[in-house]
Amino acid sequence: MPHYKDGSPAQVGDLVKGKPYNTPREVVGEIVSITPGTESCNCQVAFVERMHPEAPDFYGGALTLVRSAGGDRIFLGAKTDYGETKAFEKIS
Repeated sequence: MPHYKDGSPAQVGDLVKGKPYNTPREVVGEIVSITPGTESCNCQVAFVERMHPEAPDFYGGALTLVRSAGGDRIFLGAKTDYGETKAFEKIS
């Protein structure tokens, strides 16, 4: 079974923090799949990302409008990305 940075075993459902492959920043999300027996590209993590309001809906209708404390409109969308478990740390 793949392991996190600290050597602890990775499990589906873990809350993690780290950098997936195709996202330009660190994310906090949930491990939704793990591929045993591989060192790279062995997990998929689901997280929420701020979206541009005119962005096409690539997220299956999961785009949500919220308002900031200042009243600004903020669009959030559900996203998944692949990564390697050793690039993540378990936070719960």
